[in-house]
Amino acid sequence: MDFKHLKSINQNISEALFRSSEEGLIYANRAYSQMFGFANEEEAIRTPNILVYKNPDDRAVLIRALIKDGHYKNQEIKFVRRDGTEFIGLVSTVLFQDRDGKVFWDGSIRDITEQRKMIGKLLDREQLLNSINKNINEAIYRSVNRGGLIYVNEEFIRMFGYRNESELMALNVEDLYKNPDDRDVIGDAIVSQDSISNQEVEFKRKDGTTFWGYLNSIKVVGSDGEIYFDGAIRDITKEKAADEMAQKQAEMQELLIYISSSLINLPVDEIDQATVKSLQGLGEFVGADRTYIFGFDENYSADEVYSWVKKGIDPLRSGEDDAELHKQIGEHFKGLRKGKYLLIKNLDEMQDGPLKQLYQQQKIKTLLNVPILNNGKCVGCVGFDWVRNQHEITEIEILLLQLFSEMYTNIKERSFHEHELRKLFTKTVEQNQRLKDFSYITSHNFRSSVANLMGLITILDDDRSNDEFFVMMKETALKLNLAIDSINDLLNFEKDISALEKEDCNIFQTISDILILNKKTSKEKDISFQVDVPKDLTIKVLPAYLQSILHNLITNAMKYGVTPEKRNIFIKAEKVEELVLLSVADEGVGIDMKRYGEKLFRLGSRFHAGMDSGHGMGLYITKQQIEAIGGRVEVESTVNKGTKFKVYLDA
Repeated sequence: MDFKHLKSINQNISEALFRSSEEGLIYANRAYSQMFGFANEEEAIRTPNILVYKNPDDRAVLIRALIKDGHYKNQEIKFVRRDGTEFIGLVSTVLFQDRDGKVFWDGSIRDITEQRKMIGKLLDREQLLNSINKNINEAIYRSVNRGGLIYVNEEFIRMFGYRNESELMALNVEDLYKNPDDRDVIGDAIVSQDSISNQEVEFKRKDGTTFWGYLNSIKVVGSDGEIYFDGAIRDITKEKAADEMAQKQAEMQELLIYISSSLINLPVDEIDQATVKSLQGLGEFVGADRTYIFGFDENYSADEVYSWVKKGIDPLRSGEDDAELHKQIGEHFKGLRKGKYLLIKNLDEMQDGPLKQLYQQQKIKTLLNVPILNNGKCVGCVGFDWVRNQHEITEIEILLLQLFSEMYTNIKERSFHEHELRKLFTKTVEQNQRLKDFSYITSHNFRSSVANLMGLITILDDDRSNDEFFVMMKETALKLNLAIDSINDLLNFEKDISALEKEDCNIFQTISDILILNKKTSKEKDISFQVDVPKDLTIKVLPAYLQSILHNLITNAMKYGVTPEKRNIFIKAEKVEELVLLSVADEGVGIDMKRYGEKLFRLGSRFHAGMDSGHGMGLYITKQQIEAIGGRVEVESTVNKGTKFKVYLDA
């Protein structure tokens, strides 16, 4: 290439070319003068070189780098034109030395101001996109159809619970769905429809927990013909939970309305069955394995009143024999006494002790109890147990039990008053019947005895020397007196026994006293008593009632339980579990139970024709006394083989 061609290139090239020394410019081409706004190259060379730098120190820095390395390349420098405007130049320079040892350098400057503006805009856009991707609360992603993820933002990593992007990229994308088949179904929908909007999908996190998300995605076809899915996922778990809560509240209202309408007008004798059915409805509504109602005594020991148990679940077992356990239960239910609910989220976290052991025996994992309050006092609780799985208890489940507790209190209050009215009515009917029976008995007994007396008096009036008639009159008077005593016993029994106090009574001593009182009769009849009673066995009872019960049973055995051939009476007392069993047995004439079994304890009943069978009040009074002190009586009897009375009383 000749010098003419080189000069033409120098003058017409778009880059500014120059030669400079430490003193200043030596040469500049036309592009240089135009770039810096000079009229021509001569003006550019005349102008002090330091004036074209925005920061004058930049020239000294470049010269030092040049002297050190012999060159520099693509240094971005801010320059100032002649009119004061600025531009960014990309400077490259090479150091030379001539034959005289003089140092100079040749260089070029390219104006990159517009490029920098464009790059700046691109950087701003990239920064904006990065900021959006980083700070948006939606999970942004790109994935390949029938393939895996190729991009995720930070929210995607956080939402799915992974450590970093690399961990997600290594996954099979189907693993992010609760149901892996959903991915292909959704992908096919995007391909066929080009996009999907707000589709509810249940996703799975790294730890296995799930959440609901709105999925929005579009189909993008790349230059390589590959189909990509660009999408966003918004976690709607809270919104879905709120919707479910609202739905649950509506269902809860319907359930409570159904329960209240079912119970409120029921007859008293149908309330128990309806209450159990209500417990079933409550249990099924919250997914509990057991639902129950407990009543508390004064020591807050719990007794089951009603319960419902899901099929396949063991019923509750009581620890009522454990005194220490009762103490623990009392402590445990302190909050209930103050009107607060009791919640055990996870039994494993409960403090060790007898109560935890009881709950473990019941296989309880989660428990909720709500107090039943009556006039501000805790009288029981209604509760849920979860056995198969631990349960996350919600506020609505607590509210449901609290509302049911109030409803149950109102229903039981009504039931109690109706029950009391029924008892009063029944008692009145029974008293009226007893008055009728009483009237018949007194009329019959008195009329018979008085007729006998009148007849004997007439005979004696005719023949005053006949002592036999006097003895007969005396016996009739004694019978009349006994009838009057029996009537007094009956009338006294109708009195309220609440004023009487229970005492510790020694059963052996009570029986001994009765046998002493009847010693004369037993000796005359040659009766043998077989007594099997521990000498230290005591029972807390009304002393007069215990004595009356045993006296009636023993004297009845002496009257009807001995024959000329058999004269044994067997008296026994023993503890049977939580009860004391008293029995009086004989080998006498017995009672026809088929004929008289239902009439045995009725007022005025007699069973032994031709025998001195009394006034028909003894067994009636005995049964009433037994039941009045919380006991029960049973009878075993066979005609001509004997009778056995068995009395069960609380120990």
